[in-house]
Amino acid sequence: MKKVTITVSAKSFDITLDDEFVDFFEKELERFFKNKNTLEIKDILAAFIQECHDRFENEKSAKDILQKIDNKLF
Repeated sequence: MKKVTITVSAKSFDITLDDEFVDFFEKELERFFKNKNTLEIKDILAAFIQECHDRFENEKSAKDILQKIDNKLF
């Protein structure tokens, strides 16, 4: 387990993460927030919206692929 501190709007939050997950989490923080020391609520909201959009597009693509497979099989 590893402790990670995230600061949002000048308030720090300590979270403890599993060793296997912490590296992935830190890379995602870097990807979304570009190593900002302090996050603002708008940054987190923008990241959440982007992640939702990415998941929406991925699910849409997966459904399209499954439909094409179904069409070929039947």
